[in-house]
Amino acid sequence: MKSLKVGFWIVLIGLLILPAASVAETVYVSENFEITMRTGPGTDRKIISLVESGKALEILEKGEEWSKVRTFNGKEGWVLNRYLSASQPCAMVLDRVRQDYDVLAAKYKDLKGNFDELNAQKKATDADLSQNQKDRDELSTAYETLKKEAADFLKLKQRHKQMTADLDAEKTLAAKLDEENMQLKRSRIIQWVLTGGGIMLVGFFIGLFSSSRRKSRSSLY
Repeated sequence: MKSLKVGFWIVLIGLLILPAASVAETVYVSENFEITMRTGPGTDRKIISLVESGKALEILEKGEEWSKVRTFNGKEGWVLNRYLSASQPCAMVLDRVRQDYDVLAAKYKDLKGNFDELNAQKKATDADLSQNQKDRDELSTAYETLKKEAADFLKLKQRHKQMTADLDAEKTLAAKLDEENMQLKRSRIIQWVLTGGGIMLVGFFIGLFSSSRRKSRSSLY
């Protein structure tokens, strides 16, 4: 706001010191009074109109003391040169600068409102960004943990699979050994039965043979 005020005063001073254009020259009635417009270049000529301070006049014919001028509504007449100025009166310049200042102040207010709104949105966006960054970091940490746990799980799964395969192999081997053991037991039992039967059969024949010999001897006596 302070910089705008300084700028306005610089513009005001610049406007005050700018020379009037030489082509289609426009002059202004000096400050704070009215001047007479006459039918000719002299105080004895008839007054046509009174021209207020700050009114713009177009120079039609310029003399040493008097100049023929035309008002904005087309009225023509003669006025004294000493009451004319190539520059706008300070009051008019100041009034225009004030109007420009009010316009710029209103624009500045709107811009400041927009800036404050954008600044608030930026803060909200920064907060969301910070939260998103925090969430992303947490997700990244959770992902790394999950990936590690998944790797450990895959290792355990592979180990379990290997142990299961080893166990199945051991079960198969144990079943095979059990079968071989049962076959061996059955062979031994058969062998024992055959051996026992053979012994009994031999004993039977021995007994039978002994009995026959005893009967033969008895008949001899």
